Amino acid sequence: MIKGILFDKDGTIIDFSLWRNAGINTVATIMKEQGLEDAMIERSLQRSIGITEKGVEPFGALAYKTHEDVAAEIHFILSKYKKIDFMDFKVHVAELLRNEVLRDDVEFRETTDLRTLFGHLKDNGIKVGLATADSYQSAMHMVNKLNHHDLYDFFGSYDGVMKPKPNKDMCVRFCEMYGFKPYEVAIVGDSHNDMLFARNSGAIGVGVLSGVSSKINLKDTADIIIPSVDSLFDREVLDALDYEASERRFKTA
Repeated sequence: MIKGILFDKDGTIIDFSLWRNAGINTVATIMKEQGLEDAMIERSLQRSIGITEKGVEPFGALAYKTHEDVAAEIHFILSKYKKIDFMDFKVHVAELLRNEVLRDDVEFRETTDLRTLFGHLKDNGIKVGLATADSYQSAMHMVNKLNHHDLYDFFGSYDGVMKPKPNKDMCVRFCEMYGFKPYEVAIVGDSHNDMLFARNSGAIGVGVLSGVSSKINLKDTADIIIPSVDSLFDREVLDALDYEASERRFKTA
């Protein structure tokens, strides 16, 4: 039986466009600060973190890495044109990104009615948790904006204590909190990194196509692929997760 589900945040339960906008605005700010007005350089900086004309590359830094990792990609390109101390730059870029998603006018668009979905899952005896590469401050900003303080049974974020995905730390803590076995947990996410997180944890990887990835990006690592978290309303999908959990229990017995 599936007893818990850990959800990725952006691209899974929240529309990912807010991060694309944050990346574009951050690059624009850096260009201005460095006195650069070259459109080709700006485009190179955007591409370095995975921003495309229409979306975000599934394996780009913006799709799943930390703010500091995003800063490293930008610095690599920018250092061809400017001499910039990386340590100071890393802190600055992380702050720029953080400020972008902490703005009061940022809109967090749910990919489905999360209160209804999580209520449905809890009615089926499933604990619901968040496991995001986002900072604790930024993740809590989402919770505050959406008034979702009561929705999560577990809250995992990049808080300086828990190790970021794909390290299994967040899943281990979730399991320890409720006495779950890893195979009793499904990890739902839109990126290859989320599926690696599931594999490293011994959990069931559920890839969704609502974010940065297509089916071809997830097919080799996901155990199950669904169009979006909306599919978790379907009894057949929950039954498939229960079956996968039972199979794994049998293999580990």
